[in-house]
Amino acid sequence: MPIQAILAMLAGIVILLAPRLLNYTIAIYLLAVGVMGLLFARYGHTVSPQVVISLVAGLLILIKPAILNYVVGLYLLLFGLLEAGIIRPW
Repeated sequence: MPIQAILAMLAGIVILLAPRLLNYTIAIYLLAVGVMGLLFARYGHTVSPQVVISLVAGLLILIKPAILNYVVGLYLLLFGLLEAGIIRPW
C-alpha cells in the first residue's frame, strides 16, 4: 500500500476522532506529501507542481489556520487543473 494512502487514512481517522485538530492534521498531511515528493526528486524523479502546491498549502495552513477553507479550495482547484491538463507543469 502506498505511503500516501496510509497517510490519508491516518489523517481521516484523526479528523474523525478529534475534529478540533482538522487544521493541523491537514497541514501535516500536505507537508508530508510535499516532503515525500521532494525525497522522490532526490532519487531522479522530477519535482511536480503538485509537490510544491502541497508544501505551500501546508505551510500556509500552519502559519494561519483561519484560512484553511481558502487554502484547501485553491489547492484542490490547482490540483484538478493540473491533473486535467488544463494548465501545464513547468
